[in-house]
Amino acid sequence: MSDQATPPAAPQAGAPFTPPAGAPAPEPATPSKGRNVGKVLLRVIAVPVVLIVAGIAWKFASGDPTVASTGDCLIEAASADDMKTVGCDDATAHWKVVGKVDNIKEADFKPTDDTSCTAYPTAEASLWMGREGGNGDVLCLEPLKK
Repeated sequence: MSDQATPPAAPQAGAPFTPPAGAPAPEPATPSKGRNVGKVLLRVIAVPVVLIVAGIAWKFASGDPTVASTGDCLIEAASADDMKTVGCDDATAHWKVVGKVDNIKEADFKPTDDTSCTAYPTAEASLWMGREGGNGDVLCLEPLKK
């Protein structure tokens, strides 16, 4: 018999690959630049979206009247800046929003002689909400009947 080397056995399916002894190890795969660009884009898009959603959620949670709509209730307050939305069954609820008129200039809004809410005959008060000197929305309010 001769001294012949026996060939190595074929690797089993699913077994990890091991290089032959003395062979250089394969270089680890480098992450593609496309993945890095994707991660950056995700961060650039995700951060503003999260901030916008958080801001909207805060407005609703804090009772900001700029998000009030027909059927919502507001507290009685000394000034428009102190107004906030509350549940209509809340003891501090005083006004109910019966209508909303969009895109009214602040200069055109006259709280003592307002014609914005003429389409809402039960409205006894109105509240302008918007940017100072710009356009905003008028909430038409009726006293809450308890």
